[in-house]
Amino acid sequence: MRMSMKAKKRFIALLLSLAMIFSFSVADGEISADTKAANNTVTVTLRVEDSSKTLIPPTKITLDKDTVATINNTFNASVETPVLETAHVTAAHALAKYISDQSKTPASDLTFAYGNPASILGQDTLDSSYFWSFRVNNTSPVMEDGFTQYNFTSCPVQDGDSIVVFRQYYNTATSESSSYSYFDKESYETGVNEKVSVTLKKESFDENWNTTADPAANQDVFIANTTGPGPVPAIAWVTTTDKNGMVDLTFNKAGTYALYSSSMNADGTPASSRAYAKITVKEAQPPASATPTPTIPPTPTATPTPTVPPDHSYEIKKPSIPKKVKTKVKKKKVTISWTKIDMAERYEVFYSKKNKKNFKKLTSTKKTKITKKFKKGKYFIKCRCYGMSGGKKV
Repeated sequence: MRMSMKAKKRFIALLLSLAMIFSFSVADGEISADTKAANNTVTVTLRVEDSSKTLIPPTKITLDKDTVATINNTFNASVETPVLETAHVTAAHALAKYISDQSKTPASDLTFAYGNPASILGQDTLDSSYFWSFRVNNTSPVMEDGFTQYNFTSCPVQDGDSIVVFRQYYNTATSESSSYSYFDKESYETGVNEKVSVTLKKESFDENWNTTADPAANQDVFIANTTGPGPVPAIAWVTTTDKNGMVDLTFNKAGTYALYSSSMNADGTPASSRAYAKITVKEAQPPASATPTPTIPPTPTATPTPTVPPDHSYEIKKPSIPKKVKTKVKKKKVTISWTKIDMAERYEVFYSKKNKKNFKKLTSTKKTKITKKFKKGKYFIKCRCYGMSGGKKV
């Protein structure tokens, strides 16, 4: 019995030790980062640009630990080198999630080779000079050493990142690859007949192989009147960027438009990747209807004389001014009356709680007397009349 009690005590002490070690690891951050990466939901934007079309338009992709585990099991069997082994969310997981949702045979419709995409469902049929590349937030992600670039299948992504996968061309004669080009925004909003400015940029490298963003000057920008995957939409018109890579656009019809641009070398091979952006054009908002502020006469009984157009071709006869405006109050109801005016077709009555300021229109009538209900207080009343001549108020 004594040996059994000792064994129990040793077992309890071992459990307590393990619990202390585990709690210290969490406090020190040794496992907290992995736990957070595995449990959190990450939402990114994915876009895929082939050589001649937008293969996948900007699409929101949401990933969690269960989705990542499923993708790892789905795609690892079909690649030449092990990829997608991490529990962290990578750029490849986003593309694999999209293909998995679109295809019944995802492992065949998205393949990887040495950490990068080898083929993507719906891609153009091109020779081996073309290969797939990617950027995250329009930059080529590098590891902590500041030099080594991530592969597509190992590049970690965070919530809110934008991933662009694009077809790049390698020129064996010059040993140069086509550059990455992009618009300064993925999407723009504007109104009908309102100007919107866009900037086209291209990636280049300095002498130390650091990436820089230069303006893509004198490049054609194509505007299409539809968006989405599949064949290239019908082109509405073409314009050209200035020396700063900028172009101003104005649309006379509401709708959704696609912008894209890609430059070519003299031999017809691609000099840059296909840039893409979306513009949403909204109907112009009608101006807020404003009630014209009545002109306040210098005296309570005076009304300004309307201005007569200098090029009138008809005789305007102005009605005279109502010289007497009377009021009679009975139980919060106010009866307002005025003198009848020859040639007056209608009368307009205005009120204000401040003399000569902030008059509001009370009514328009053919009568010479009205009765209205007012709240307790002091009010200023004025009246004017008008006639019609040549289809205009006088």
